[in-house]
Formats: sequence, structure tokens, C-alpha cells
Amino acid sequence: MRSKTQTEPVPTFESVLAGLKETNQGLKEIRQVFTKFSMERKEAQKKRDKERKEAQKERDKERKEAQKERDKERKEAQKETREMKKELERMYAESRRESKELNRQLGGISNSNGEMAETYFYNAFKANKRFANELYDHVQQPTRITNGDIEAEFDIILFNGTSVAIIEVKYNANPENIAVRRLIERVEVFKILYPNYKNHSVYLGVAAMTFRNGLEKRLHRNGIATIRQIGKKMVVYDQEVKPF
Repeated sequence: MRSKTQTEPVPTFESVLAGLKETNQGLKEIRQVFTKFSMERKEAQKKRDKERKEAQKERDKERKEAQKERDKERKEAQKETREMKKELERMYAESRRESKELNRQLGGISNSNGEMAETYFYNAFKANKRFANELYDHVQQPTRITNGDIEAEFDIILFNGTSVAIIEVKYNANPENIAVRRLIERVEVFKILYPNYKNHSVYLGVAAMTFRNGLEKRLHRNGIATIRQIGKKMVVYDQEVKPF
């Protein structure tokens, strides 16, 4: 049995209009929601941008403050370095002045000691003119002599008719201020400066308050006498002395 076809009612103009109004109202509400969402998103983005700028500004401020503090510390360090350098230079200059003054004083002491030794041994030889088993007639105190070409200084010289004794005087005799070869070479210098004694036998001696670093033995091995003060007496060791 065939069923009857049911026909749907035809919408009326009023119903269509009402549907359109309803749709428009829905779209309007959607636009309102979208507009509100967009505005809220813009506000949120604006807020985030503001916060980011403020944070960046704060970081920049902190960096500037930190850089300013570093610059201040660097300047203070440079100032301290300059002041320290000036202080070191002042201390160095003061040290040099003190060292110079000390050297001057030590030089004065050394010269004074040397003069004292020369005076003592000169007076001792003047009182006892015996040396190298010979008796001398005359004792000459420290003398500088030149012939125009050669100049030399002899501390003490003893003379007689056949012999001469040349005595080098030091306060502290050591290898640094007494050279054996130089002492021997002075014999020829003496004969040039004292031609009247060029045929005399020349003896050498070193007189000192103290001898150091084995110098005495070295002098004795080379035929040079040593003279020193022991107590209040002058003692001469000339057993190995030889004429030059």
C-alpha cells in the first residue's frame, strides 16, 4: 500500500525575517565577543610591552649603575696605583739617598781606617827600620809621584844604600784589594819613577790589620812579606821574602 507524501510547510516572509534577525543578532554578539577579545588581547599585549619596556629600562638602569660603579672602582684603583707608584718612587729616592749617604759614611770610615793603618805602620817602621833582614836608613810615608808619563802612589818605602822595600798598606787585606801580579808589576814602575834606585834590590810587603781568604799564604808563595799588628806590636813575616 503506497503511503502519502507529506509536504513541508512553506516558510513565510515573517518567519524568514525573524530568522535573519536572529542570525544578525547572533553575528552581532559574536562580533561583540570578538571585539572584546581583540581589545583584551591588545590590552594584554600593551601591558606586556609596557612591562617588557619597564623591565628593559630597569635592566638598562642596573647596567648603567653597575658600569658607573665599575668605572668608579677603576678610577679609584687607578688613583691608588698612581699614589702607590708615587710612594714607591719616593721610597726608592729616599732609599737611594740613604744608600748614598751610607756609602759616603762607609767610604769615610774606610778612608779613615786606611789612613789609620798607614799612620800606624809608617810610625812602626820609622821606629824599627828593619825588614827582610836589612836595616834601612830612611822611611818615606805615603807619596804620589809622576814623571809626566807615569803616575803611581806608594804607601811606605824604605831606603838604604843597596835595597828598597815597598810596603802596600790596607786596613783589611783580601784578594779583592790586593793583586799579587799588580804588586810585582809595581817594581818596574818604581824603578822608572825612581831611576836612582833601579839597580837596588827591591823587596815587597803588604801591611794590614787583618788578612782574609788565604791571601797571606799566596803572598808568601810569591816571595812577598806580610806585616800585621798583633797587640801593640808590629809583626813582620819575611822568611820567604825575595828581591825583585
